[in-house]
Amino acid sequence: MANNQLVIGIDLSEKFTLISICHDPGEGVVTYSTDKDKGAFRIPVAAFKLPGSEKHVFGEEAVSSAAAFKMKYETSLLESALESSEKNGLNRDDPSIVLLGKFLSFLLRLPEETAYSRVNSLCITQRKVHPLSGKVIMEAVKSAGIGIPSIRVISYAESFFFYALSQPIELWRDGVLLYDYSDTSFESDCLIIDRSTSPAVVRNRKRMREEMVPFSGSELKKLDERFAAIAMEDLKSGVSGTYLTGEAFNERWEQKTLRVILSRSRVFKGQNLYSKGACYAAADSTDLIRISRRYVYFGEDSISSNVSIRALSEGKEILIPVADAGDKWYETEKTLEVMVGQDRELIVVITDILDRDERNKVIRLDFLPVRPDRAGRVKLEFSFLSAEKLTVTITDLGFGEIFRSTDRSVKEEILI
Repeated sequence: MANNQLVIGIDLSEKFTLISICHDPGEGVVTYSTDKDKGAFRIPVAAFKLPGSEKHVFGEEAVSSAAAFKMKYETSLLESALESSEKNGLNRDDPSIVLLGKFLSFLLRLPEETAYSRVNSLCITQRKVHPLSGKVIMEAVKSAGIGIPSIRVISYAESFFFYALSQPIELWRDGVLLYDYSDTSFESDCLIIDRSTSPAVVRNRKRMREEMVPFSGSELKKLDERFAAIAMEDLKSGVSGTYLTGEAFNERWEQKTLRVILSRSRVFKGQNLYSKGACYAAADSTDLIRISRRYVYFGEDSISSNVSIRALSEGKEILIPVADAGDKWYETEKTLEVMVGQDRELIVVITDILDRDERNKVIRLDFLPVRPDRAGRVKLEFSFLSAEKLTVTITDLGFGEIFRSTDRSVKEEILI
């Protein structure tokens, strides 16, 4: 990649955001620091409209301006845009979407590198991705006039996948473990790599540990004892690397736990893992790295099977792809037009990526008029209601002037 081009990862939570940037993944990812002397990375998710003006200020300036005027600033900007879009429909001119776009524009101007570099790819990561997040962010970006060729939204779990597999192989060959600890939650996440398929499949094994919450400064010795026992159990199967992230790890208190982990794996601590993972995902989108070509990530929102339509083309049976295993259900839509035979059937082929088991779902099209073989067309509109449930709307298109369309349609649901 030329030096004047850039990929960016943004960790966007309700209250704070972090930005990581990269020119060349081989040279590493750098996180924008709000205070280089203290190594502070967090930028407030805050917007404040200056009284008597149409101008908004953002981040720390929004916080300080609101305090000066003794007023409140707006936060949870993505969540507000999502709530409005669910209630009123997706609209680029919605004030909450416009404000989100202005905030993203503000963020992208913060690193000095963006002043002289073209941003090729942007990836935004959230703890859990809302089905509308991608569409809302795309509308916000367009409203702000941000011209970035590739934009994607992924979960923290997928960010961890991209971060871990971008490290030297000796740190993840035998699996990798993450502990994410805040004041109110403790989550462990182990990446499991199944190399029996090609490409290999990577899944998360997550566990919530209620015995570790709430985090309390007066209970540090007890928490360390509990954490050490958890780590000992988690590391029995062997992992190559262990990562600690979250506000509870800002101070070092887990002395016994660290001894347990260090006896079994390498250990790393940091608060910018997700923004760095998002940056590596942005690099993957532009083929600067090629993790997704060798490994298919299966998260809770991933479709588990390949889906296709069985059809005839020039006398030969072919499969027309509809969805690939690993695709996010909320991002997957497909529209096709196919010819229909006298049997008036549609065959949907579902192939499990792990065991290659293939099953056919036959949909009867009895609502269509009887016509000669290959003298009718239908439009197929595919979308997913969840990772396990596919819907297809089938509409009669007729066959030109000879057999006119009836405009009839039916909807079918298919379990994947």
